[in-house]
Formats: sequence, C-alpha cells, structure tokens
Amino acid sequence: MLTSFTGKDRLQTRLQARNITPFNSGVTGTNMTRLGYDGSLNDNNNVTLQKLEYRFPLTQQAVIYLSATGGEFNDNMFNFNPGFDASGSGAISRFGRFNPIYRESAEGTGATLAYNFSKALALSLGYMTRPNVANNPAAQFGLYDGSYAALAQLSFRPSDVINLGLTYVHSYYNAAGGVQVSGTTGSAFANQPFGNIATSANHYGVQANLRFSPSISLSGWAGYTTAIAEESIPTTVARGNSAKIWNWAATLGLSDFGSKGSLLGFVFGMPPKVTDNDISAREDNDTSYHLEAFYRFKMTENIAITPGVFVIFNPEHNSNNDTTYVGAIRTTFSF
Repeated sequence: MLTSFTGKDRLQTRLQARNITPFNSGVTGTNMTRLGYDGSLNDNNNVTLQKLEYRFPLTQQAVIYLSATGGEFNDNMFNFNPGFDASGSGAISRFGRFNPIYRESAEGTGATLAYNFSKALALSLGYMTRPNVANNPAAQFGLYDGSYAALAQLSFRPSDVINLGLTYVHSYYNAAGGVQVSGTTGSAFANQPFGNIATSANHYGVQANLRFSPSISLSGWAGYTTAIAEESIPTTVARGNSAKIWNWAATLGLSDFGSKGSLLGFVFGMPPKVTDNDISAREDNDTSYHLEAFYRFKMTENIAITPGVFVIFNPEHNSNNDTTYVGAIRTTFSF
C-alpha cells in the first residue's frame, strides 16, 4: 500500500504471506537454485509486515529513504538490470535479478540517501542493519557488534542508451545473525568462506545497462569481494584469514516480445565463487555457470504469467555434481 501526505513523499507498507520453499541446501544441495521470490521454511502462509518505508525529498536534488523493516538497497537506487530486478515480474532465479552486492542490505533497518548532481550523475549512500533472527537479540542492530552493511554507489546515466555504475559495500556479519557474504546466491563457501563465524567483507561492483532500442536491453555486472575472518577457531581458522570471491553475469531483455508489456529474458553468468582462500580446503576448485530463460506474458493489464527455466552447470562449483534444472511458472496479479 502506498500513501502520500504531501504529494511528494511516499509511505510504503507491504503485508506478505507466502509458503514458497527455498530451493537451497535442504532441497537441491545448493543456494544457486534459489528462486527470485522464495521465502523461508518458517513462512507457513503467516501474514507479516514485510516492508515499512518512508521516502521524502530533502532538497530538489536529494531524496531520503527511511526503512523500519524490509529495507533493500536494490529498491532505493538504480540496480542496472531493468526488467529483471523485480521479484514479481523479473527473473525467475534469485541470482538473475541483479548483482548480489545489493543483497548485503538483507531486508534490514536503516536509511538511504540518493543525491542527483545532475540528470546524468547521481550518488547513493546507504546503511542497513540486519533484521532480528529467531528473536535473538545478538542478531540485531549494527551499531556496535551486530551485522550491518554500508553502501556507496556512483551512477552515470547520460541517456536512456547507456547507464554505468560503480558500487562499494562494506559489510559485517556476526554468527548469531548468520553469515551470508554473497547474499545466498553462490556456493556454500562463497557465503561462509570461514564457516559461520564473525566475518567482514568489502564488496566491489561494476554494472552497465545498454538499450539499443526501446525493445532491446543488454545488462551486465562483475562483482569482487574480499572477506576477512574476525574470529578464530583453534587449528581451523585464524583471525585475519582472507578469501577472494568473484561473480559476473550478462542479461538480455526483449520488451514487448509477442505482445505489448511482455518480456523475453535471458541470463548467463557465474554465481559467486571463492577463487582464493587462506583456508585452501574452502576454495571452489571448478566453475558453475547459470543459464536462464523466461517469458513474462502480459495477459491483461492486471495479470501476467511467467514460465521460466534455469540450468546450473557444475553446481557448487564442483564438476562432479550433476547439472541441475529448475522450472517454474509465476502468475502475477496487479491491482
């Protein structure tokens, strides 16, 4: 629900109920097969306040987003993958929606500032703490030793034809909140390079979107992460151990394909992979590839049906694992 008090501000309230099981370690053995709109094993159709956010203009050039719950960086700034980014109408897979760098916000609590220097140049700054996990006080708030993420993004969008972005995020995860360095989109090692212990990380992202015509859009990104162990485990992990993680993808969108408002989309990329780790046993030795195709067919102004399929080659960056196929049909009702 969207509410405005002045005509320039916006209060967004979202109630959500779902029972879509995550296709991850408990189902397929890997987070690489997660859907873009899945939930938690504990959702059970319970109605929750999924998002409460207030947006208002600070000046003619600056906009503030205050997120009480459900805050996500990808919602508050351009993420350079238009048509693919929305959970209800974009890519079928979690990885295919946008660069995992934006997932460091983890539906948290915090604030984002978007400042437009001009029509072409914009700066976004954000800070999010992780949400409460299983009513564990140690998993809340990022002011001291809780989990948090701080983002800075510079966007260069001189026209509708070309859009470029540079993004940096510094994140910290404590064990109580669960370590998810790669936003649960890559391998087990990419999400927990040192296991579930306190971990900090520096994430760097380069994104681009090229629109060759009103109906053809090509997007892509590359992401690089350095993770650092902030705790020690005797004989296993030493504080200061580091790991390097890479991911990349390219997407192609064909708008109004077949009918006005429809979208044919393709995704190809490499989910987050640990290429180097001071703990050599937690490196990914092979390479997984993600290949996806979906078609969002707009039946009416209010109903869209999206069949899609994606394939993971060498799941968990392990060539010994069989290729995994995931198919889904999503129906979206808009009011």
